[in-house]
Amino acid sequence: MRLWLLLVALYSIAYAKEEKKDAKDGAEKAENPLANGFVGDIDWVEWHKAIGVAKDLRKPIMLIIHKTWCGACKRLKSEFSTAPQTKDLVTLSKKFVMVNVQDDEEPQEHKYAPDGGYIPRVLFLDTDAEPLLTNNAKRYKNNKYFYPFVPELVDGMKRALEEFKEIEKGGRRPRLSKNAEGEQADTKPRKKAEEEDEEEDEMKYEESKTEKKKDSKKDEKKKEEKVKEEKKTEKKKSEQEKKEKEKKKEEEEEKEDEEEEEKVAKKKEDKKKEDKKKEDKKKEDKKKEDKKKEDKKKDDKKKEDKKKEDKKKDEKKKKSTKDEKGMEEAILTYL
Repeated sequence: MRLWLLLVALYSIAYAKEEKKDAKDGAEKAENPLANGFVGDIDWVEWHKAIGVAKDLRKPIMLIIHKTWCGACKRLKSEFSTAPQTKDLVTLSKKFVMVNVQDDEEPQEHKYAPDGGYIPRVLFLDTDAEPLLTNNAKRYKNNKYFYPFVPELVDGMKRALEEFKEIEKGGRRPRLSKNAEGEQADTKPRKKAEEEDEEEDEMKYEESKTEKKKDSKKDEKKKEEKVKEEKKTEKKKSEQEKKEKEKKKEEEEEKEDEEEEEKVAKKKEDKKKEDKKKEDKKKEDKKKEDKKKEDKKKDDKKKEDKKKEDKKKDEKKKKSTKDEKGMEEAILTYL
């Protein structure tokens, strides 16, 4: 029993430590400020430190250039998080100095935008931060450094490692190397090739400027359309508010009219009741007056009857007195 309790206790402690470690690792990944939206499992390095780290570790540099507002860049970040091959990418990333730059962090040298300033771009560089020949031209001829999917990036990373190994072996760039389209690279001397590369970079830079101007015009047009749309929306909203106010005013006026009609009707009803009340009172007063007259008439009749009765009594009394007097005289005469 004791042994079992001891095993349970040891397992609980080990599990708690593992949970704490996982939580710590998760927090570190979540707090990685250099990831810029990409997976935190990768050891990202700042651009200004990349050359020093690459020279110390003898590793090539993988540079991702992206923007916070770019839809394609957001999709690439999502691809990093959801693609089944992300695990392979993370494993391969340990053989590179991994850098991603966004917005104003983008290096301005022409060589990092060799075929235009589109985004996102992924370039593989040597320890001097010079671009390798590896690109994605096989799939995107006009945008050779565009890698929208993780499998393409994994393939590019493998090819870049092979190219870098060749450079490391010879101490310089190989005179013969396969590019992304499977074609042999130019075998001209390095210096001449570099001069031609510079000329090509200059041309591409000019093209990039033209492209940027076009993009700028498009942005201006979009802004104008947005302003127009906002004005249209505002106007529509204003008209809607105006209609609502007018409707509310009409409803209030209708309500006031109804209330006024109710007041008039109530006044009429009250007047009718008052008139009826007065009429009833008048009838009641007349009835009382008639009764009073009737009562007076009865009283007068009673008085008249009593007067007549009293008169009869007086006459009878007088007659009786007269008769008594006559009898007395007769008796006296007889005597």
